[in-house]
Amino acid sequence: MELKCLVLIINFLVINSVMESESHRILAIFPFQSRSHQMMFDALVKGLVNKGHLVDVATVYPLKKPPKNYTVVVNLEGKQESLVNKWNVEFASKLGQDTLPIIALPFGNGLCEYLALPEMQEIIKNPPQDPPYDLLMVESFGANCFIGLGHVLNVPVIMVSSTIPLPWLETSLGQPQYPAFVPAFFTNLQHPMSFLERVINTVKTYSNNLRYDYYTETVQNEQMRKYIHPDTPPLRQLEKDVVLALVNSWHSLNGIQPVTPGVIAVAGLHVEANYVPLSKELEKWLNDSTSGVIYFTLGSMVNIETFPDETMRAIYSVFRGIAPVRVLMKVANKTALLPGLPDNVMTSSWIPQVAVLAHKNTRVFITHGGLMSTQEALTYGVPLIGIPLFGDQHNN
Repeated sequence: MELKCLVLIINFLVINSVMESESHRILAIFPFQSRSHQMMFDALVKGLVNKGHLVDVATVYPLKKPPKNYTVVVNLEGKQESLVNKWNVEFASKLGQDTLPIIALPFGNGLCEYLALPEMQEIIKNPPQDPPYDLLMVESFGANCFIGLGHVLNVPVIMVSSTIPLPWLETSLGQPQYPAFVPAFFTNLQHPMSFLERVINTVKTYSNNLRYDYYTETVQNEQMRKYIHPDTPPLRQLEKDVVLALVNSWHSLNGIQPVTPGVIAVAGLHVEANYVPLSKELEKWLNDSTSGVIYFTLGSMVNIETFPDETMRAIYSVFRGIAPVRVLMKVANKTALLPGLPDNVMTSSWIPQVAVLAHKNTRVFITHGGLMSTQEALTYGVPLIGIPLFGDQHNN
């Protein structure tokens, strides 16, 4: 009996050691030039290579310290104008909640032109064979054309969304729509909704996909047939072949709704992976802030210093009045900041956000409401004051 148990244990250990050593080659396409969106993808890729998988990446932001098994096969850095510190408050506010045309056109059809790059054509025409690709991961945003690579490489496709699932991603996975109690994307509606709000929400829910198809279907079909293969199936057909989606959502934050097995919520995946230690100067400043710190940023795209002067004077007045509480404020261009900055305010063009939110003296986070920022604040239990400007920020 003891010998039989020993044999079973040895067999179990051998099987598990074989399974753990098995690795796959993955092609990952992350073409959108938002730095904050990239954080989730970086965390995912690091996790895969740490498990022994080979990951070839097309990205705007190559890892500065690439781990083993990580290879940038298409470097998109500098191919598009960076969105980091790009927008002023007025422009961001005018974008409003309905950013669908921007997602579909410049961040959709526009990015599909990357298929014409020589490095991308090399993958299409002469894909690696030693070993070949086992899987394609594609960023789910506006440029679904890259799903076509899965067809030509004959590999399954997984979509990865750094936002909550966009309407066209839900449709591709057969995710039912529930406009009676699930607020549509590109709205600021919240559950529970009134009858009129449910009517509006129903129209918005079903029009989102129609509008996305209108903007992208013909153009991206033409791009796939031009750059991938003339016989590439229609995009809407390829979308239905997607096997799985990893989405940056969680029911306690984004609300409860029925989901299909192909939708996997992985909210907060980026938090630990993107922890950057505090500089000695900033750590000392935070440690000395025993009355508490308010952290204020509008994210990686929008600059605080572009608020109208009247608004900045009001902000200065409030911050001055809460001393000895201190304020840490992200300012990309300090020379553009309105004169008269209160003595209890420290500014910096770059701040290790996760480390600041994790600090014991951080009391409040004034934020634009980006999904990544919201998740980071919730992770460390920091209360939020929101200044939503565009996109999904009102919902977050």
